[in-house]
Amino acid sequence: MGEEVSGTIGRIFIRVGSEEIDLTGDDTELQMTLNKILKTDTWQSALSKIRKSRDMAIENATKSALDAKIPERGSSFAHLLSACGIDKTGDVILASIHYLRSVERETDTPPREIRRLISQTGRWTEEEVEKWNLSLYMNRMIEGGSTGRGKGPLLTYPLDYPKKNRFVILTDVGLDYLEDLSIGE
Repeated sequence: MGEEVSGTIGRIFIRVGSEEIDLTGDDTELQMTLNKILKTDTWQSALSKIRKSRDMAIENATKSALDAKIPERGSSFAHLLSACGIDKTGDVILASIHYLRSVERETDTPPREIRRLISQTGRWTEEEVEKWNLSLYMNRMIEGGSTGRGKGPLLTYPLDYPKKNRFVILTDVGLDYLEDLSIGE
C-alpha cells in the first residue's frame, strides 16, 4: 500500500476575476495561509470598501451634500492613491479610470471628468493636470501599456461602445498591474 498521511490534507481553490488562490496542505497550513491572504488590503478590497462607504454616504447624504457633488470624492481617491503608493502620471490616470468605472460606476468619462477627479485629490492643481496629455497616455495603455513590463494592453474598449477613449475600461492585465502596485511589487 501507499504511504500513510498523518493529518488531514485539504485544498482551497478560489477564483475571482483574474485572481486565483489555490492552497493545498494540512489544516494548520491552510488556515495560516488563508489568514495571511484575508488580512491583505489589496487594491480590489480597498476599492470595494470605498464603493460601500460611498454608497452609504449617498444614501444618507443631505441635499446640500448632493449639491456639493459629494465632497469626499477627491479625498477618498487621494487616500487610495496614497495607500497604494500610486504617484506616477500614467498610473494615476489608470487608477482614476478604474475608480470612475468601479466606484462611481460611470461608463462615459470624458477627459475633463478624469482631470476633475485627479485635481480634487489636492495633490495636483487643475493647471498641472490640464498639461497632462491624457489621450497619449490612454492610447499607449490601449496599445500595450506604458509600464515597461510588456504584459499587454492595460485598457480596452468595451463591446457595444464606440472606440473612444471616454469609454475605455481596464483589461485583466490593467487590473493585475494596479494590484501589483498596491502590494508594492
